[in-house]
Amino acid sequence: MLNPTALNTALDSALQQPWTATYAKVMALVLAYGATVHIGNMAGFSGTPWLSTPLLWRGLDVALLIFDVVSAIALWRGLTWSVWLVFGGIVLLQFVPYTLLRSQFILKPEDAQTLNGLLGTEALLLGIFALLIGLKK
Repeated sequence: MLNPTALNTALDSALQQPWTATYAKVMALVLAYGATVHIGNMAGFSGTPWLSTPLLWRGLDVALLIFDVVSAIALWRGLTWSVWLVFGGIVLLQFVPYTLLRSQFILKPEDAQTLNGLLGTEALLLGIFALLIGLKK
């Protein structure tokens, strides 16, 4: 059985390594950009008035805005729990809804391609992060 204390210690140690610490800051910038996208959606800059989007979409905009801001700040500061938050949050707030509830997020045909690109990008970013965390220094 995995020991949570040992995992947190390993994550803390990984975040002290130069490449992983730098990548955590890159991830923080990506999340900060994500926050600006959600603010833009709420302001109607996406081309679709926010209040005319499905309720689930609006709820996720709010949830992802909060998640992106908190995660970006915590990652930038190198807080160990931020790694758990980022992996768990991306899986629960993006992969689950954008796959299981996919039809709720496709208002135009091109939205399907946008979702595919988003999920692919998220998978790549998390994969690189996991690789850096797992590398023995």
